[in-house]
Amino acid sequence: MALTVMPRDLQRRYWVEGAFRHRVISRPTRPSADRPRNSLATTPLPYPDTATLINRADARGDDWYRDTARDLSIRDFVWWTRLQSARRMTQRADRYPTRDRVLERLLEEGIFDRAEGESRNAGEEMSMAYSAAMTQRLLMRIEGLDGQVRTSYVEFPCSC
Repeated sequence: MALTVMPRDLQRRYWVEGAFRHRVISRPTRPSADRPRNSLATTPLPYPDTATLINRADARGDDWYRDTARDLSIRDFVWWTRLQSARRMTQRADRYPTRDRVLERLLEEGIFDRAEGESRNAGEEMSMAYSAAMTQRLLMRIEGLDGQVRTSYVEFPCSC
């Protein structure tokens, strides 16, 4: 699997290579805390900046997808899941050419920023981002289970 990188621009917007390169993801907030949620008073850690988080999302392998981002505030956590979902959707577009395009568009609308000229509503965008990230995670689980079922069927065919 090729490494999917998330290019950045000076306006703190990010995008993924591939099928969704025309859409961007912006961080909703600047870090408001000086330390992350899981930081201890005796050993304080700095709150992760945007570049640090993007580098975590760009990591090789699949650890970036399992990263629960316990150090982030809720708004940044939802932003983090948008990055994870965007990268996974790009991989999925390559892996499943016959995927459900309506579901893909719904996910795209929830994960990426509004297109130029569309009205913005922070509460609506947060809700859509949360729903899209949750749906994308469930879809990955279902596709994983589907692969396991197919493997089991091939190994142990029914003698009906």
